[in-house]
Amino acid sequence: MMTINFYGVRGSHPAADRNMTKYGGNTSCVEVVKTNKNGIKVPVILDAGSGLIKLGYTLAGKLFSNEYSKTFPLLFTHLHPDHTEGFTFFTPIFFPFVELHILGMETTHKSVGSILKEKMIPAIYPIEYKDLKARRVHGILRDGQFFYITQEGMPTANDADPLFEISVMQAFAPSHPQQGAMYYRITDPEDNSSLVCVWDIESHIGGDVRLIKFAEGADMMIHDTQYTEEEYESTAVPVQGFGHSTYAMAIENAQKAGVKYLFSFHYNPRHSDALLDTVKEKYSKVKSPEFFMSREGLSIALEKGKIVQRESILAGFAK
Repeated sequence: MMTINFYGVRGSHPAADRNMTKYGGNTSCVEVVKTNKNGIKVPVILDAGSGLIKLGYTLAGKLFSNEYSKTFPLLFTHLHPDHTEGFTFFTPIFFPFVELHILGMETTHKSVGSILKEKMIPAIYPIEYKDLKARRVHGILRDGQFFYITQEGMPTANDADPLFEISVMQAFAPSHPQQGAMYYRITDPEDNSSLVCVWDIESHIGGDVRLIKFAEGADMMIHDTQYTEEEYESTAVPVQGFGHSTYAMAIENAQKAGVKYLFSFHYNPRHSDALLDTVKEKYSKVKSPEFFMSREGLSIALEKGKIVQRESILAGFAK
């Protein structure tokens, strides 16, 4: 069984607004976690938006108590600010006993680590990347790549007894301007449950053919839903070409891929709880796939291809 925890579900920039507390205002961060054969939880973290800050607070005590693996990967979809802004406040990067594997696309011929290093140069940031205490291992992922996460939390090309199996798809511009983005399919090899994470994508008429093939038969999909159909079709404030999808696009991709459960994600920072409640009401009637709205603090347990538990995690999250 793997558990999917939502720590940040907003897109573009954080939204600190009392009218957005139900779904949350932090930017992209999702944790996928599974217990290894030694009883230690191993997380796979996707993106370092502002939601990563709260995840770091949560992990801190669990790392000291040996409840969580001290080695784990951080996977980036891409390096726009709403996917990196939480990194420098991620508590585990200040622990010398942590080994963090930082993986993502090559951008301007540089690894993710090189970009983060540039983000923390003097005069822009109070400490430098080299001064972080955790051991950081950098890697470049490419379209079509497949790798494993070991029982100890390390990415590897070969493993006889992996904890996770991960496939990578890179979409290029104009799917998401200008460098494109990476999407991940995470599989639990014990029961073959699968999760597809695909945000910061602008789909196509008739669906995104490559994504549909990539996600084919997945149990759960988290899909970009930054715009309503009315916003996407508006001529007053054009957003076509900005690299984001509508709810209808997400549903179409999930349906054509044969996905069981679809979770909306990467909400427009201007969308209030009231508006998102309206969206939820509109699309809750969709039964194939079964449609859900993600929110900060939501925890999903996926076992043998089925959602077996939904609950809120951590005090302080909206219910």
